[in-house]
Amino acid sequence: MSEIELTELIAQAYTGNGCKISAGTVEGHPVDTVYLRLEKDGEEATTLLLRPDELAAIAWCASGVLWSVEMQRMDGQEAK
Repeated sequence: MSEIELTELIAQAYTGNGCKISAGTVEGHPVDTVYLRLEKDGEEATTLLLRPDELAAIAWCASGVLWSVEMQRMDGQEAK
């Protein structure tokens, strides 16, 4: 396998707590073509090399849990 090269295409930094979430393309990997990196001050960064469908599944799950949490929050407000 050749050397893997990551190219960041998007990032969201959180200056108050030293976090950064970024994603981009992967070159030099036979299967995985995108990456997702999670960084937090004082911790080792986590980088996932993924196929596009795997990253889409992560986005779908994250979106679903955020929606569910918001629906629970709204249900709690209406009950009062």
